[in-house]
Amino acid sequence: MTFMHVHDLKLPLLLIELIDRGIWPRSEDEVNAQNLQPLLDKEAASKVSTDEECIVLMAPPFHTISDEIRDGNSFWNNDLTNVGVIDYSRAVIVADFGLGSDSPIILYYVKDNQTPVVMYLRWQGNGADISHSWLQTHDTFNQFATDVGLVGADD
Repeated sequence: MTFMHVHDLKLPLLLIELIDRGIWPRSEDEVNAQNLQPLLDKEAASKVSTDEECIVLMAPPFHTISDEIRDGNSFWNNDLTNVGVIDYSRAVIVADFGLGSDSPIILYYVKDNQTPVVMYLRWQGNGADISHSWLQTHDTFNQFATDVGLVGADD
């Protein structure tokens, strides 16, 4: 097993193990298959947000939000994503809530380069009155993985 990094940010060991064991998607085909048959359904999504139907896990290689901007994704440069609230160079996108959600789930390295918290971009309101904020859902990736059912509590 190789320790994976995104730039100088160390990915959690459990995430690497889930990829190696084939539990976490390893290709875009496996990611896209989740749109037809989610690996993590509404029950799992409710452990992160009560408003979502599923969680779609992204395949490596993972990218920071800064990488997305550098590669031309203009979505991240507007008020809807709360530019400046978090450091985009320390935010690694690992999942979202499916097609059209525009609500990524990230590993956010707020304290150091080795122990990220899990956060997501929360949207609220109707078409005329929308608010959005970054919410921390789990103190560690291991807590997230356990809560959504990727691993058992004893793993």
